[in-house]
Amino acid sequence: MVSTLSLVFMLCSALIVFLFPSGLLIYLYRSEKISLKAAGVGALVFVVFQFLIRIPLLASLSVHPQFQQMKENLFFSAVLIGGLSAGLFEEVGRYLGFRFLLNKKLSWKNGVAYGLGHGGIEAIGLVGLTYIGNIVLSLMINTGTFDQLVGTQLDPAAATMFKNQLVNTPSYYFLIGGLERFFSFVIQIGLSLVVLYGVVNRKLRYLLYAILLHALVNAPAVIMTQLGVNIWLVELYILFLAILAFAWIMRARSLFAPSPSGAAAGIHSEEENR
Repeated sequence: MVSTLSLVFMLCSALIVFLFPSGLLIYLYRSEKISLKAAGVGALVFVVFQFLIRIPLLASLSVHPQFQQMKENLFFSAVLIGGLSAGLFEEVGRYLGFRFLLNKKLSWKNGVAYGLGHGGIEAIGLVGLTYIGNIVLSLMINTGTFDQLVGTQLDPAAATMFKNQLVNTPSYYFLIGGLERFFSFVIQIGLSLVVLYGVVNRKLRYLLYAILLHALVNAPAVIMTQLGVNIWLVELYILFLAILAFAWIMRARSLFAPSPSGAAAGIHSEEENR
């Protein structure tokens, strides 16, 4: 049986993943008149550069024995694959999205909207849909229909392993997924504003900063996890980065504020909101 607490935590994480970005997007659309196009571009860029390019590319490389051998090296798997490659694809995608698809919407609020779209689709694709599936399968396990409806479609060993994973995983692990996504939303918005600041001020080095910052988020977390560090310490690290990102988000608002002469760094006329 999957415990009731596990099911509750799965539901909590799923609600965080689906409701937080959409709720905040609706709130900011009403209060700040953010561009929904910016959020859409953020989601689109993540899908293209992660789901359609990076992940298939890594999957194609993984069939090569030499690549598999290199992945066994912690530095290679955590820093180069988990950190820098993710940063490279996502941040370059971010840059291209701002530079060519949102070149008339380069304001702070639309940078926030972009980050919500980017982080929201990431959370839904990587965690939200998985947790919805886990809830359905857990209910099947608890009602005794898993073996008939799912177990017959899988290899017996795989079905048993999957079932045991849902039953035996500590309940709080299912809550951690949602909390981590919440922290990641903040970080994704912060990274979006780093890239946007570089685009607005024509300083390409900020793209490099964003790539390195992205690696700084991912790589240590992967290393700590693979070394068996307590999961709550890993989450504290991510929380710390989210707090720093939030401070940067608040600070960045003034950097995009209109100048006394009426010109604005990245602030355009009202047509940018349409």
